[in-house]
Amino acid sequence: MESKVWFKTACKQNGVELTDEQLEKIKSYAKLLLEWNKQVNLISRKDEGNLWSSHLLHSVSVLFKLNIPPRGSVLDLGTGGGLPGIPLKILLPGISLTLLDSTQKKIKVVQNILEVLSLKSTIAVWGRAEEISKQPVHQKHYDMIVARGVGSLGDLARWSWPLLKEGRGQGGEQPKRQIHAQGADRIDVETPALIAWKGGDLSQEIRSVAHNKCVRSIRIIDLTLKGSIQFEQSDKKIVLVNF
Repeated sequence: MESKVWFKTACKQNGVELTDEQLEKIKSYAKLLLEWNKQVNLISRKDEGNLWSSHLLHSVSVLFKLNIPPRGSVLDLGTGGGLPGIPLKILLPGISLTLLDSTQKKIKVVQNILEVLSLKSTIAVWGRAEEISKQPVHQKHYDMIVARGVGSLGDLARWSWPLLKEGRGQGGEQPKRQIHAQGADRIDVETPALIAWKGGDLSQEIRSVAHNKCVRSIRIIDLTLKGSIQFEQSDKKIVLVNF
């Protein structure tokens, strides 16, 4: 089965319908990513054959588990070659997206990809979260931060808080924080929020986040998906942190 057909089928099996235009943009992005990967290490070269499953489907898998607001400002922290931000932007065209990475050559590649794909309301920024959080244009600016394979949850929460808009947990009396796992039902995302793609034993990372006074709640969602053996048998997770 052709990769894009498999991708569309897997999305549909998990409750997300793609238009032909969205599917073609995903295909174009995949082609660009592989072409640039010959020059700049955006994904592991050993993993290029699994691009559609391990990277593209994994990036949009959050939409199978969460109802993300179709509009708002989103920061992809540690985007690398544009993952998960660009696939999410293609499926959620109404969001305003900032792609952040500390490696300049990766950001230059992402800027080129954005131009080729003609993605509106999307910019690529070179820098570190700790640095841009001190800039007025980024400080307390974002509704949501997404991070895939970047840092520990403790670090991500610490980096995210200065960049996220004021929330119920960011001032006044602190509400009780909750830590719990969720089943298969799709969850409505309240902002401000951090969404992190994770795997393995998260107990130590969760404990570090739980001590952060700005965190309101933490939800751990198992990332089991229909139509993909890789995800059906994995211990991949999504962690939703509300501030």
